[in-house]
Amino acid sequence: DRERGVKIVNLELKCGDVTANIDERLFYKNAKPENNGGSENAGDAIAGTSSTKQSSKSKSILPALKKQMLAFPDKVSFSLPKLDVKFTHLGEGLSVDNNVMGIHFTSTISLPQDDLEEATPHFDVQIVLSEIHLVREGSSSLLEVLKVAVVASLDIPLDPLLPIRAEIDAKLGGTQCNLMLSRLMPWMRLHSSRTKGMKLSKANSHQEISQTKEIKPIMWTCTVSAPEMTVMLYSPSGLVLYHACCQSSHVFANNIASKGIQIHTELGEMLVHMEDGYREFLKENIFGVDTYSGSLMHIARVSLDWGYREIEVQDMAETSRLALVFSIDISGIGVKFGFKHLESLLLNLMSFRDLFKNLSSSREKDKEKDLEERRKKKTKGIEILKLSLQKFSITYSGDINILNMPIADPKRVNYGTQGGQVIVDVSADGTQRTASITSEPPGIGRNLRFTSSLVISHLAVCVDKEKKSTQAELERVKAMYEEDHSSGVKVTLLDMQNAKIVRRSGGLTDVAVCSLFSATDINIRWEPDAHLALFETFIRFKWFLHHNKIQSSEKLMTGTGSIKENEHVNITAGSVKPQKSDKRGSIFAVDVEVLRISAELADGVEANMHVQSIFTENAKIGVLSEGLSVSLNGARVLNSTRIQISCIPFSTANSLSAKVEPSPKRDWVVQGLDVHICMPFRLPLRAIEDAVEDMIRALKLVSAAKRSILFPDGKENSKKVKSGASSFGSVKFVLRKLTAEIEEEPIQGWLDEHYYLMRNKTCESGVRLKFLDDAISGSVDSNHCSSEGKFIYEGIEVDVHDTAALQRLREEIHKKAFRSYYVACQKKVFAEGSGACAEGFQAGFKPSSRRASLLSLSASELDITLTRINGGATEMVEFIKGVDPVCQEEHIPFSRLYGSDIALLAGSLVIQVRDYTSPLFSATSGKCQGRVVLAQQATCFQPQIHQDVYIGRWHKVKMLRSASGTTPAIKMYSNLPVYFQRGEISFGVGYEPSFADISYAFQVALKRVNLSSRVKSSGAANQPPKKERSLPWWDDIRYYIHGKIVLYFNETKWKILATTNPYEKVDRLQIVSEYMEIQQTDGHVDVSAKEFGMYISSLESMMKNCSLKVPSGVPRPFIYAPLFSLNVIIDWQCESGSPLNHYLHALPIEGEPRKKVYDPFRSTYLSLRWNFSLRPLQVQSDNGTSSPCYANNSMLCGSAFGSCSKIADVDFPTMNLGAHDLAWVFKWWSLNYSPPHKLRSFSRWPRYKIPRAARSGNLSMDKVLVEFFFRVDATPCCIRHATLTEDDPASGLTFKMSSLKYELCYSRGKQKYTFDCKREPLDLVYRGLDLYRPEVYLVRDVNSSSVENVSKLKTTTLPSQGKDKCTMGSFQEKHEDGFLLSSDYFTIRRQAPKADPARLMEWQDAGRNLEITYVRSEFENGSESDHSLSEHSDDDDGFNVVLADNCQRVFVYGLRLLWTIENRDAVWSWVGGISKAFEPPKPSPSRQYAQRKMIEERQNADSSRLAQDATSSTHAGSPSVQHAEALGSTSPLHSKPNRSSDI
Repeated sequence: DRERGVKIVNLELKCGDVTANIDERLFYKNAKPENNGGSENAGDAIAGTSSTKQSSKSKSILPALKKQMLAFPDKVSFSLPKLDVKFTHLGEGLSVDNNVMGIHFTSTISLPQDDLEEATPHFDVQIVLSEIHLVREGSSSLLEVLKVAVVASLDIPLDPLLPIRAEIDAKLGGTQCNLMLSRLMPWMRLHSSRTKGMKLSKANSHQEISQTKEIKPIMWTCTVSAPEMTVMLYSPSGLVLYHACCQSSHVFANNIASKGIQIHTELGEMLVHMEDGYREFLKENIFGVDTYSGSLMHIARVSLDWGYREIEVQDMAETSRLALVFSIDISGIGVKFGFKHLESLLLNLMSFRDLFKNLSSSREKDKEKDLEERRKKKTKGIEILKLSLQKFSITYSGDINILNMPIADPKRVNYGTQGGQVIVDVSADGTQRTASITSEPPGIGRNLRFTSSLVISHLAVCVDKEKKSTQAELERVKAMYEEDHSSGVKVTLLDMQNAKIVRRSGGLTDVAVCSLFSATDINIRWEPDAHLALFETFIRFKWFLHHNKIQSSEKLMTGTGSIKENEHVNITAGSVKPQKSDKRGSIFAVDVEVLRISAELADGVEANMHVQSIFTENAKIGVLSEGLSVSLNGARVLNSTRIQISCIPFSTANSLSAKVEPSPKRDWVVQGLDVHICMPFRLPLRAIEDAVEDMIRALKLVSAAKRSILFPDGKENSKKVKSGASSFGSVKFVLRKLTAEIEEEPIQGWLDEHYYLMRNKTCESGVRLKFLDDAISGSVDSNHCSSEGKFIYEGIEVDVHDTAALQRLREEIHKKAFRSYYVACQKKVFAEGSGACAEGFQAGFKPSSRRASLLSLSASELDITLTRINGGATEMVEFIKGVDPVCQEEHIPFSRLYGSDIALLAGSLVIQVRDYTSPLFSATSGKCQGRVVLAQQATCFQPQIHQDVYIGRWHKVKMLRSASGTTPAIKMYSNLPVYFQRGEISFGVGYEPSFADISYAFQVALKRVNLSSRVKSSGAANQPPKKERSLPWWDDIRYYIHGKIVLYFNETKWKILATTNPYEKVDRLQIVSEYMEIQQTDGHVDVSAKEFGMYISSLESMMKNCSLKVPSGVPRPFIYAPLFSLNVIIDWQCESGSPLNHYLHALPIEGEPRKKVYDPFRSTYLSLRWNFSLRPLQVQSDNGTSSPCYANNSMLCGSAFGSCSKIADVDFPTMNLGAHDLAWVFKWWSLNYSPPHKLRSFSRWPRYKIPRAARSGNLSMDKVLVEFFFRVDATPCCIRHATLTEDDPASGLTFKMSSLKYELCYSRGKQKYTFDCKREPLDLVYRGLDLYRPEVYLVRDVNSSSVENVSKLKTTTLPSQGKDKCTMGSFQEKHEDGFLLSSDYFTIRRQAPKADPARLMEWQDAGRNLEITYVRSEFENGSESDHSLSEHSDDDDGFNVVLADNCQRVFVYGLRLLWTIENRDAVWSWVGGISKAFEPPKPSPSRQYAQRKMIEERQNADSSRLAQDATSSTHAGSPSVQHAEALGSTSPLHSKPNRSSDI
């Protein structure tokens, strides 16, 4: 039944102006029933009710609501011209006015005409407001809306279960919001003074979350649009600060979907201006210019979405759930600001902060309660936040202050133990030590405009509160630095593509936070101008904060101080508890595909680093990089396929104890797969280092000057950076393969390779043409001849009389040879090169990969550990004193010390010169455990000079630096015992040009050059003239390297080539040994070896030129010794008289530099003492003492012990010598001591594109060498004559002696040697040969087995010698058929008057102190009894007295000779062969040409005599020839050999 009553069909209401005055008393009745506790309980009860009760409540509300709406009149019209509402707070005396103009409301209800019974009533509602002014005061309002039009459409179904449908469309015109804090602050203070319980909002929030599941009484759709909106922000003083304009805004909201309320907002173009910028913007719009240049911020389009979305859940119970998602989509944001905008923003923020501080103090208690309740019951709210930004650009426009001012430049000096660290800020003349900064070019303006911009493209950010994760992706980030248009400089500082950042919680693991950064391509660029511009901006910003902090009032500071203390206490009280329960670490992972870093390190220095891939699972633990490449000035200096850097906690002995805290130190491990270090061709590395060092220093000065302008009093709060030295444990390098090389000159490598290819081509064509000539002459094999006068060539019959056919054959031979040369060129794999010769003439020559390096060092399985020395600098100084006695005596102070304990393991080590056949050094299984210290001597304050350094394009710094040559160098002090399993060393005179190239490469790399690309005269302006020559390389070694280095080898092989060809494979001298020890200290080199064997290739060299039958069996060594030792004593003399004192610079206590630094240390005298010792193995005798196995002990045995003698001979120093061996040795020695002139003096000859540098003026090594002592001592010794034919009468000739000593002395005479003194030639002044108990005999029963036993060098232990001793008589009885000669003592002496008797006697006495040198003859005392072998002889006996008359004296004692026909033939055969070996070689063609020229010159000089006597020319020529021959036959130590050809 229908309800009865009165129904209003049409209602029209018009009203005049309405004014309402209200105050706070109107709200008292509503406020009194409000109970905080009750509302809180009600909120909790509402939050705890079930969804079933909520849906039933909605069902009960819906029919009542429909009933009230249907009772509404069918047509309603209401109009109100003006509504004024004034609210007054009587207690605070506050009032506010609100105005609404032109209110018009209409409503109509309509029913469809089809079915009136089931029709759905339709409501049309329209509200129009002309103007709205909220919080109005005077002519301005907080909110102004010129027009509001709202159109609503409602459908009310009659079915009580169906919801009401509503569509609302609102349009706002001319909306302006004026945020005037001066009006809002009183009301905000009033609001903050009231204590309110905000618990109902929490209940509402729960209801809002649960509303997605209940039945909605109204399903609505709302649209709000505003064509233009303006927001103006005012300062507390009432001035307009910022204008924000939005051209078009749309808001769409509905609750139709089952997911709840969905809100979508679209904001059109938005502009934010400052007040002055906004005025300029209005002027430009008036003139029709559409520009955004003056806007502070420009936003193209913004889209906002708020609502519930389905998200995937990784749970077994459910696969998806609803989450509240807030999405922001921005098409573009542009921010342009300058420093004045930044200042304004900071000032406003600081003023707003001061205003809100008063509110924060009054609401502190409410915040504490709110925080506690939020911890107890958390609301979800927005769970996922998504941000999508298509383009974001931020541009800063500023200016650089081009400085023209002086700046203090103090220098920190360390005087070591003689003064410590001192800061010098006063120059020598008493003035302040300063540096001058000027603009470049001069006269440029004081300020330079620049812009710095950051552009981000396609940024996407997602924040998930439920998963506690944040993810950001961006397509590209680009940072630019651009100067004003006049300079045209535009630099890309950062260019990053496809970057991704992920941060999430670690969950239940031991990790609190996991982060990931990935990018596909990152390019970074550093330049000093951009650095200074950003640095100056930062300093100005810092100064601005500092200045405003000082100007703040003390009252406000004290007030805020208490507030801050309370805040600190409250925050810590609430935040300490959760932090205690979570001490987990964090993980930061990095994945970068390509990283490129470039920098202008100095004026004329460009550095580039390219990394193909960077990956790490945790950056705190380590990082892995692949494809690393580092370049300087376009030349690659380092590249690696893979390098991993890891950080390991420092391991201590107490680390297992739980009470001991973990050490902050970390050990670093660098692992590399293939590391390649290159010294590019002609790259000045030292100049680059100096330029970078000067650049860093000048950059610090310019930065300090910019800082001093803003902080003249120096009161800048700069945090001190703690030194990381304490956290450094050790560094370990584990490299699979390490290669360090010096790049070859491209044209040199190309020419060398093609020279050998062309030589092969020429040889091939020569052999083929020779065969063709032989075929034509008829001397070829008959198999290749078809008939008389014809031959077959590649299956074709050729007539020898056919000239055209023969010519075609010759051309075909040349074509084939060239074709083979072309094929060989095509097969070569070209080297990549470092890029140092990428341009210019050298770029056209590309050598192969075999000739890419001049010198290369390769190490495999390398493991190097560098550990900090315990004790620091004190321990380093003590170590230096231990290895350098001069430091201990002179108490040398040190200014800088760098040291480390070294532990090294290496699988193999190879040092290769070019692509020569044998490496210069090769070793396997290396091991070292030692210490290296690099130290710099402390000196007094050095003289200073001025130097100009350019910083970027606009600054030049004129600063002081130490004069060149006044700073002590950093020297190396080491103790390195190095062990190798097997070592191989090779050398030849053909290596010497390569050594010259290596020396030139280091000379270029270490040379001081000007790298400036702007002014070639930059550098040290007042460099004093160089007063001293540079030291030669041997003095550099004495100056830089000190300590002890020992090399141990279990096996060694030495190869010394016998030709000038470094690619020689056969003709060489080879030394093999088992155990060898090489020890080097200052002035001493000691070498000792076991099973020493020397092999020569005399037979192989003879086989090249003649057909020779090689003797059967294993090759015998030329020299063999079970024990070998070499002692080299190097004695230097210099003007200072203390050659070991290498501390050349003045000490700090001296106060002033020394006038001469290097000249007193320059060597003027060199004495070399070479002592060779060959010994047998030590055997154990009956009495337990070890004694050497002397040759005569076995030699004196009878035939019964013949087999014993054959085996025991292997344990003696043995020489297998033939005439051909002696000739080969002479040729080898002559080649190595005096090679062709162009080989040894290769560096002095002009080369392509290398300027002729001035000679250093130092004495050459052969001039510095004043004395050369040479001693060979073999005890006992056996010499066997090696024959080439079986019918040689001297076959089996053997020399045995108990001791052999050969001594030589070369000297320039006795005088005082200075740098400029005249030096006599180095001549032979003493020669001595001592043979003790020599015996010569013929061994006719030598079979192959004995030869093999000798060649295999088996070491056998002799039986006890005491029971088997035999006399010389028994020996003669058993070997009368082979006996030739024996003697007790045989000596040869020769001494020149030029010799220095004191030096010679000193050297001889040093040799006598080591072993038995002289033994008396048995005939001296008138008895025939034998003397003991251990009896010493005295020089006073007269047997060894030699007169210095250059006469050769021969002494023979106890000679016994058996002269038979057989012995005669053997002696003549042996002497004939030896005499041929001593013949002077035939002069080479070049020497013959020189001799002919000499003869022609003499003939021209004596042309007047030629007419008188025709034979005079012969007489005039023969002495020249004889003189030349005499020169060729002089001592090899100062003569040049004659060879068949010169190179």
